[in-house]
Amino acid sequence: MKVFKYIVLLIMLLKLDTFSLVYFGATLGSLLSAAFFGCLLVYFFLAEKQKPFWPLVLLGIFYFFISAFNFTGVDQEFITDSIKFFLFSLLIASLVPNTTRLEFAIILLIGGLSILVNAISFPDQYGRYSGFYINPNTAGSVTLIGYVFAFSMKNKKLKLLFQFLLILCGIMTLSRFFILVLVLITLLSMVYSRYNAIGAAIGALVLVVVITSGDFKLNTSRFNALQSIFSDDVDTQTISEETRDETWALYKEPLMNGLLVGNGYKSFQGHEYDTVGVSVGVHNSYLMTLGEAGIIPFLILVSIYITLLIKSAKRFFEKPEYFYLAVVLFGYLMVSHKYYDNYIILFFTIWLYKQLEKQETPKPLTT
Repeated sequence: MKVFKYIVLLIMLLKLDTFSLVYFGATLGSLLSAAFFGCLLVYFFLAEKQKPFWPLVLLGIFYFFISAFNFTGVDQEFITDSIKFFLFSLLIASLVPNTTRLEFAIILLIGGLSILVNAISFPDQYGRYSGFYINPNTAGSVTLIGYVFAFSMKNKKLKLLFQFLLILCGIMTLSRFFILVLVLITLLSMVYSRYNAIGAAIGALVLVVVITSGDFKLNTSRFNALQSIFSDDVDTQTISEETRDETWALYKEPLMNGLLVGNGYKSFQGHEYDTVGVSVGVHNSYLMTLGEAGIIPFLILVSIYITLLIKSAKRFFEKPEYFYLAVVLFGYLMVSHKYYDNYIILFFTIWLYKQLEKQETPKPLTT
């Protein structure tokens, strides 16, 4: 059974199917995707059954059902995407209680190191690196989740090593989301314990390593803007250019026109899916859900993550990593429109819900 578990975890957390699709072609990508769902199905039948996270299933029902009405693309694509979402949402809960935080941290560190390998061994003109994850913001979110799980390590030396490496890998993405949330989590961790100030020192050390090293070919404008933060002349123009709020504003009219039932599946994801006159994706999963399927799934989605934030905040001084993770998940949805097929984000949403539910379950009375 463990073999199936690790196959599912490795393909999911390293996004090996997507990576293979992009770099090795559709055949290998499809095979890994089939292996992922096949192993997940086998594991579900072998493992102890766990109830699904029903709010996520309900969200999927409303989102896919309503967004189908105005969908003008290929029916097969819509059917495949919706089936995959529901298979994942219904089956993955069985994996949650059988996976440790250390296992998560190790696999996420492997994923993070792929970003570092990308930056050192396969530099490019773009200068923002993502390793297995293709997209730098997705890569940044993965290193942040790994950073969160490093806080739960009991071995202090191992914890500091993981944090150093994950911060270094995350910096290679030059993701503003990564830097902002990293600072926020580090500050929150210092509220929980002054010992975690070492994390801030690690972050500063990583920045010194990156800024003084000539081994990394990073995006010139973003890297110079990062360096300018430590000078008297901060490059606010580069830091603020092409911000997400500018992208969101492009969708104001189609949002207002589709508040009730949306504009159709993938209409807010840009490129070849553009049906509302905006070629760039909305880069916001909340707005994407509202714009594609209307107000009902939007309210369900928002309520899921607000609830996770509130419940995890109440347990901050018991399990601070729960709140850190809730912050990462909530924040990532504000900068990405890849949600319903982002199994990493979906999985850790379910994982966090299950942990909080377990904390709330009253212990049986003993005599």
